[in-house]
Amino acid sequence: MKVNLNISGFDTQAEFPDSDIKTIHKPLVEKFTRLYQETQQRVVIFLSAPPGSGKSTLAAFWEYLSEQEAHLEPLQVLPFDGFHYPNEILDNNSIERNGEMVTLRSIKGSYETFNLTELIDKLKQLKVKDPKWPYYDRNLHDPVDDAIAVDRNVVVVEGNWLLLDEPVWQGLHHLADFTVFIDTQPEFLQARLVNRKIRGGTSPEAALAFYQTSDAVNVEKVLNHSIKADLNIFMNQDGSFEIR
Repeated sequence: MKVNLNISGFDTQAEFPDSDIKTIHKPLVEKFTRLYQETQQRVVIFLSAPPGSGKSTLAAFWEYLSEQEAHLEPLQVLPFDGFHYPNEILDNNSIERNGEMVTLRSIKGSYETFNLTELIDKLKQLKVKDPKWPYYDRNLHDPVDDAIAVDRNVVVVEGNWLLLDEPVWQGLHHLADFTVFIDTQPEFLQARLVNRKIRGGTSPEAALAFYQTSDAVNVEKVLNHSIKADLNIFMNQDGSFEIR
């Protein structure tokens, strides 16, 4: 199936194998509906994955599928990236990395560059009210507070670090009703991530350098230091998925 999706403010054409839709994606969306019907309370799904694995596209596709049939509860995607610290904070704070002090801006995207306290607060609010959710503006390259009105009974929070096995972070999964993790081979992701930077206006040389110093570190961290999800799906090199 080919479908046009809006991802982070950009219209994107995506394609998903019919077999994946039948065996993985539609059953998952149906499961999310059942979870809501059983509890009659907002259901929070975590979709965690390494950078470049297509998690935002997949979450948007789940949202699309949930809107196609009347018996399904429409879901809403809530991006994790809105919890980035603003660039002003990243520029003025440093952290030790490989024995030297570097600005947080230089490792933007690593888990240290996110506002974990604010994330926890918003996740807790999802169960008791309709909060406003932050959004990462890819034109401003900065977060925008309270940009998304949460108004659906099933929400999918998608991001890299939702299942991170680090102090405090490792407790986030208790705030979700169901968790999904995308696994893959790290070498599949390099070209995706470098090309994404280039599309955003970065030179090929700078994009590769950023991958080597930041994205590659984050890919390894997510793949090897995440707690076990309720469901693990593996992304193949052709973009198809399988349950493992």
